[in-house]
Amino acid sequence: MKRLIATAVVTLSIIPGAHALKSPDANGDHPIFVGVLTSQEGNVFNVTNVTVGRSASAHDKVTLYEMPKDLKSSSKGNMISVNPYETLTTAQLELIKIKKITVPNPQTTWKWKNPEDTRASSMAKEFIEVVITWKSGSAVHYLLELGPENTRRPIKIYSEVIDKPIKGTRQDGTLFCANINKDDLRKKGAPFQSVKSLVLDEPCFKVPADNVGIIKQPNNNQG
Repeated sequence: MKRLIATAVVTLSIIPGAHALKSPDANGDHPIFVGVLTSQEGNVFNVTNVTVGRSASAHDKVTLYEMPKDLKSSSKGNMISVNPYETLTTAQLELIKIKKITVPNPQTTWKWKNPEDTRASSMAKEFIEVVITWKSGSAVHYLLELGPENTRRPIKIYSEVIDKPIKGTRQDGTLFCANINKDDLRKKGAPFQSVKSLVLDEPCFKVPADNVGIIKQPNNNQG
């Protein structure tokens, strides 16, 4: 069953196993994104409730800009010479369509400042290079806008960390989320500069409300 979801907004769902469940389409449930995040320090985290935005609950529309050919350093830093909003083609960062996000040059940010804005308070916009591996198979280099220079709320990867890999229960082609104990989760906000890669698994869905009464606890003692 195909699901095309334009946003990466998810909520924590704590459920046990699932049997004879209805499709989540009827209730308009959002997918819950899970995967493995590797930091630039080499630490590996199993993550769930993955979102990308200015906060874990933000409904940010994150735009990816094609990499311009004339990126070069200057006395003012790494400046983008073209107006990215008018000159570069774009794509939307939709986790439902993405297999992997890689940050190849975490210490390098690129800036663009509108030359027509002469205000003293005018701020440059900061971008970072990312490689998006789409589920279609192609890996494409983009610029991702982090926000205004020196902002306190840059675009980040938000998630909750759990020690064990996350598994779900499949029913009629839909993967329903596995039982997760709230006490086992740790909230994490990862600036893109700290991320080496984020590999996304197949998203899962919470159990529809009208199926809760028929859920059975899985028998962990079975061989």
